[in-house]
Amino acid sequence: MMGMTKRIQVTLPNRLAEDLQKWADYDGRPLSNLAAYLLERAVNEAKAEDAEWAKETPSPAKKGKGISKS
Repeated sequence: MMGMTKRIQVTLPNRLAEDLQKWADYDGRPLSNLAAYLLERAVNEAKAEDAEWAKETPSPAKKGKGISKS
């Protein structure tokens, strides 16, 4: 990541947190660093696919749309 950084808090299901920690341990990196990398990659991929949210500033009525919970 370049430039300034922002700290956020995320709540994850236990199984996902365990899998991410295993991955981070395997790579020899902190969990937070792996999570930041994965989030940045996901955002860049969405932008490359012309995600609607990346094209415009959302109005209050549109906030929260476009991301599905699986």
